[in-house]
Amino acid sequence: MHAVLIVLLQVLLFDRLQIGGWGYPMVYVVILMNIPVLMPRWIEMFIGAMLGLLVDIWSTSIGVNMAACILFSYLRPIFLAHMVQDIERVSGEVYSRSIGLLEYTKILFILVILHHFVVFVLEAWSWHNWWIIIVQTLISSILSLVLIMIYDMMKR
Repeated sequence: MHAVLIVLLQVLLFDRLQIGGWGYPMVYVVILMNIPVLMPRWIEMFIGAMLGLLVDIWSTSIGVNMAACILFSYLRPIFLAHMVQDIERVSGEVYSRSIGLLEYTKILFILVILHHFVVFVLEAWSWHNWWIIIVQTLISSILSLVLIMIYDMMKR
């Protein structure tokens, strides 16, 4: 139920929200971050692909969010395995309370930046104005992280 609400907020509110033309919050990635640890990897990547495709359909940018979400879904288990001390004890969804606030924030920070970078690179389809891609990635990532952390604190 939370996933449906998050997707609706993304496509109806956050996709239309711009901060000075530079920042575009993409909070829907929290759905991918919160997937249970024991989920088979192929299912996790399929969920990422379908979530990205759904957002792409609403935003008329077919393939951009899908590619970024597949990368997110592919890298998340790798970062969890390498950055969380006792990943074996986590059996449910991944939140700050299940893996620790510091670990959650670090993993989310890296994955959100990578996700947003891929989105902006694929949208620009050029390195001509590379600095715009970097600035958009940083501002959008900060906005997304703040909103995701607020959501995570509300879930407690």
